[in-house]
Amino acid sequence: MTERRQTPRLRSLLGARACYNQRRATLDCVVRNISEGGALIVVTETVLLPADFELEIAQRQRSYHAHVRWRTGTKLGVSFEPTDIAEITDAAGADVAMRLRMAERDNARMKSRIEQLTESG
Repeated sequence: MTERRQTPRLRSLLGARACYNQRRATLDCVVRNISEGGALIVVTETVLLPADFELEIAQRQRSYHAHVRWRTGTKLGVSFEPTDIAEITDAAGADVAMRLRMAERDNARMKSRIEQLTESG
């Protein structure tokens, strides 16, 4: 069998998350092999992932734009699409801004709850 990949894949066992539908939907998966150009991922059930999605690998602290090349049951072969640096910066900035808003909201809730508890006791 001839190797068609441009870069060799390294065997791995990495937890990952497929994010799609404007990051409103996620699916946990496992990366079984990976290279700079793509990966083999395994999902727990035969869920129909869209042709393009974000693949987040927390252990590598990295996110890839993935494109499905083939599917067989619960296994998917994906290629990584090049991303624009400005797009990455904007996405990272939006993510940080969203986390900051959530932290501020949680902080306000905790302060309110502390005030309630100290007034009643």
